[in-house]
Amino acid sequence: MKVVLSRRDWMGIGAAGVLGLATGCGTILHPERRNQPPGGDLDWGIVALDAVGLLLFFIPGIIAFAVDFSTGAIYLPACQSYGSDEASLKDESLVTVDVPKKELTRQRVEEVASRHSGREVRLVTGAYETSRLAKLDDFWTTLKSLAAGRA
Repeated sequence: MKVVLSRRDWMGIGAAGVLGLATGCGTILHPERRNQPPGGDLDWGIVALDAVGLLLFFIPGIIAFAVDFSTGAIYLPACQSYGSDEASLKDESLVTVDVPKKELTRQRVEEVASRHSGREVRLVTGAYETSRLAKLDDFWTTLKSLAAGRA
């Protein structure tokens, strides 16, 4: 039995292939993860979405996996947070950034923190605590007291 594909069939296959080649699920849903170093923990949600693509459309599904693995978008971002390991962060890595009090809004703090940390910072209302520091040397003790209050 010989299967003859029409021009429309070839265009559909080509379009699906190009779509799968251009993007993977992780690349679409988490563009901030692109070009992160490979390795680390897999994001199982992205793996599941790519697997659904693999089940429904085999070739584009394989391409989606390849794109997500090659861009690093399939991996969870490395968990780095201040205060998780005081010994790993030296006091000289902390810097004072002067922002006029009139400009102290959540958006402005996000912008300044993102610029100085080199990664995107988003402050979700209710998911963070603030405390005034008299001087930068008080950072570690204030951090420990805030962490003790959450425990």
